[in-house]
Order: sequence, then structure tokens, then C-alpha cells
Amino acid sequence: MADDRCVHDFLPGQCGLCRPAPAGLTERVMITPGGTVFHRSLSCEALVDGQRKAERMGLEVHDPQVVPLERVRHDRPPCVHCFPDHAPEGTKLCWVWHAGAWYKGLLTRWRGRNAAGLWEAHVAYVVEIALLEAVVDERRLRPREPGQDRPGVF
Repeated sequence: MADDRCVHDFLPGQCGLCRPAPAGLTERVMITPGGTVFHRSLSCEALVDGQRKAERMGLEVHDPQVVPLERVRHDRPPCVHCFPDHAPEGTKLCWVWHAGAWYKGLLTRWRGRNAAGLWEAHVAYVVEIALLEAVVDERRLRPREPGQDRPGVF
């Protein structure tokens, strides 16, 4: 039986250069040497804002580089602005209630019950272009499906 190997002589799914990108991601992404995440495009608001912030702080501003996803996938998380519907393994998409509105978020870890008996979770979510990380209780969380533009009726 012949096996279908890629041009690099790996079996399907084994080659980091040839296997398809995970759902919700792209095969080529943008990074900067001083950045902490990878982006979908050069016009990402968070990328542009990060460049401006570095310049204001007197830091060296680097031009973004286009690289294969596999080169950075295990070293950096995706930009929440660019990939709002991607949930890395072990996380869940969610809605987070903040200052009177629901925001797209990512539940990274359940913490347990608080003194009031409510479940708490570590979450990351975006307000405007700021990435916030917090511990919130179950009253401020709702499940979210990929592509969902607003929370369902509760």
C-alpha cells in the first residue's frame, strides 16, 4: 500500500509546513520581533496600536514579518482581534459581561467556587482594542459559538 507523503517526505498531518492550519487560523501570519501574539493582517488595529505604543515609548519599531503559522503557533497565542473565534486546545469561547455590555472572550481556566458558592474562571477578553485578563464569576459568563455576534437570550 502506497502512503501519500508530502514533498518533505512526511506522512499526511505530520509535516508542520504542509499540514493545513487548524480551524479558525490561517497558514501564514504576521509577527513582529517585539510582539507577543500573531496576527491575520497588517491592518489589525491591535498590531497598529502596538507599533504606535512602542514608538511613543522610544522602543525600536520593527516591520511586521509574514511567517508560516507553524513557526510561531506554539510560542505565541493568536491575536484576539484577528482570530476571535479560535479557541486553543483546553480553552472555550465565551461572552464576558463588562461595564454593562457583553464582550467576546476566551475562558482559559476554571478556578473553582468562590465564598458565595459561584464558579469563577480566568478569562481573556477585548474591550475596544485592549486585551483584558480577569477572574470573573459565572454570572458574568455565557457560552459562545464561533461566528456568534451577540449572546443568545437568557
